[in-house]
Amino acid sequence: MPTLMTVATRVLRLRLVPESAPTTSLDDSPAIEFVAYGHETLLAGWIHLDADRLTDLLNATDELELVDVVCLGPDGRIVDVDRAVIPRSELVAVKAGDPRGRPSLRRRTRQTAVAADAGRYLIHGYLHARPGADPMIDLGRRPPMLPLTDATMVYETDDGWQRDEATTLILNRDTADSVRPARPDELDRLLARRGAA
Repeated sequence: MPTLMTVATRVLRLRLVPESAPTTSLDDSPAIEFVAYGHETLLAGWIHLDADRLTDLLNATDELELVDVVCLGPDGRIVDVDRAVIPRSELVAVKAGDPRGRPSLRRRTRQTAVAADAGRYLIHGYLHARPGADPMIDLGRRPPMLPLTDATMVYETDDGWQRDEATTLILNRDTADSVRPARPDELDRLLARRGAA
C-alpha cells in the first residue's frame, strides 16, 4: 500500500495594501513596497513588515501568500490577481527599500563586489561580510536570501534589455546559477555588452 508523505513548509502570509493605507491598532507594522523578480515575471505590491528586516522575513518562510498582486511578464503583459501563493524558490531577487533594519542589528563589515547569473538576470552588487573572512565562504554559510547593496540588475524582455538599480537587492542564492567575485570593470562591461547602459 503506498504511503503518503507530507512535507511541512513555512508559509508567510503577506497583505498588500495601497501606499496611502493607514496602519491600524491591530497591525501597526509599517507598510512597505514589495517588488520581486521571479523567473518569468516581476511582482509588485505593498506588505506589512512584521520582522526587523525584510531579509529576515524572507529567510523565515518557504512560501509567500500574496494578495492584490500585479505581475509583469517578459512580453510586457500585466496581470492583476487577488491572491497567489509563490514558493520562495521561484523568486530570484527582492528589492528592499526603507525602512532599514534596526541600527542595533548592524555590525562592521567589509564589502566585496560580486556578480551573479540567475536565469535571464545578470546582477552586480556588494556583499557585506565579516572583516577578515573569505566573503565567498561567508556567503555559503548564510541563509539563502542575501542582501547586496548598490545593486544593478540587467535582464532581457520582449522590449529589449532592461536595467534596474536598487540600494539593496536581496538575492536568492538558491536560484542563482552562479555567484562569484566581480572583476573591477565587470559592471561597465556588463552594461556595454548587453546594451543596457
